[in-house]
Amino acid sequence: MARSYATVGQMLTYAVERSVTAPEAAEGSARPARADGILRHMLEFVLMAPKSRRAFLRTVVRTERATGSIVAAPRLHRSSPDLVAEILPSSTETDDGARLGVVVSTEGLLRTTRLERHLAALGASDQHLLLAISRRSDLAGSEEQLPERVLATSWSSLARRMSKADPGHQALWETIGEIGENSGRPIVQYPVEAKRLLTKASVAREFRGHLDVMHRASRDLLGTSPHFSTRRGQTDAHLQAGVRLHRTGLEFGEVELGTPVHLQRTGHEPVPLGIGLARGEEERAEAGARLETLARRTAWRTDEGALPASPPLIGAPASPEVEGARLLLWAVLNPMLLRDRGFDAAPARRQPALTATSMGLRLLHRGDDTGTTYRIWVGGERDWSHLIPKVTREATGDRPEETYAVAPRKSQSTADFVWEVHRALRSLTIA
Repeated sequence: MARSYATVGQMLTYAVERSVTAPEAAEGSARPARADGILRHMLEFVLMAPKSRRAFLRTVVRTERATGSIVAAPRLHRSSPDLVAEILPSSTETDDGARLGVVVSTEGLLRTTRLERHLAALGASDQHLLLAISRRSDLAGSEEQLPERVLATSWSSLARRMSKADPGHQALWETIGEIGENSGRPIVQYPVEAKRLLTKASVAREFRGHLDVMHRASRDLLGTSPHFSTRRGQTDAHLQAGVRLHRTGLEFGEVELGTPVHLQRTGHEPVPLGIGLARGEEERAEAGARLETLARRTAWRTDEGALPASPPLIGAPASPEVEGARLLLWAVLNPMLLRDRGFDAAPARRQPALTATSMGLRLLHRGDDTGTTYRIWVGGERDWSHLIPKVTREATGDRPEETYAVAPRKSQSTADFVWEVHRALRSLTIA
């Protein structure tokens, strides 16, 4: 039983053991759902203590009513809340008992229809209450659309408020808040110096040169231009052309054997194209001949057994700075991080293609019914002198286009820089 001296280790041990043996664990759910299960039992553990439970009800649920134990009982239906408690009658003379449900989430916006189903699962009484806990970014802007008798808070707010209301368990609440806010997020703390990589002209020219290789190969081999993939469920940015489940295309990705341009087929290891930066007419002609040969042998596009082996590199290999800059820019363009900030990729048909002057991703702001589109992009001229990303709210009938460039500061961490770019993007949504 949790007491004031309960430790983070005890809470985690309890939560992991309960999560492993829970009936839901046998269903083979995805990782974010498993994180939800652990958080569910962490809350159950800390709320076993009567003092913590009273503080939780008063501070978060905003009620002076008492409840029984708040337990993570087996979920009988998909709409069952994660934790449930009986709200005790206010006096022995009244019959106003009800139920409290708690829903935990780390995997996206808690939509009104889902919350209504969770509330209905508690029963028909109009005294039932439902508390929804989600990530701060998933909660933003949704409080106004909450159904009646539904409260919402974020993991960070829960940790901050309960650390003050229940100081004996401060470390436990802080751990719950940190896990809740960060579960499922990609790590963007790379050991690179953002300012040096994105403001150095030589790095920008070399990066643009490898993009030109990608652009030419896509046109010569596939007859199309690359753009960022919008497939659902992606956790990384993918600049691709023609990549399908049963068709091989091209991707601009991790530098391997001197080049970031690869032949790529979904579910298979990439095959480096073997073309770097030409250092003269001879290497330029040799690279063109290789593309012509690949264009004639079309079997590699549909037959996975016909994928060519990695050829020798033509031209100069990509420098470590190119890969560092790609990692950083791909973090800025990461679909999961953007989703956390409230942005979804626009449909593929509306995505800007890679051109000789720019590279970017078009976005929609979740919950915005005006159809306004946004972009994160790099470039603007044929000759690139830097890789500083820009954020744009594209023009609408009543507002002109607005753009900000977000330059990294000296010694700024990659995580802080990515956050700053996304914060600038979000600022464009404010009327």
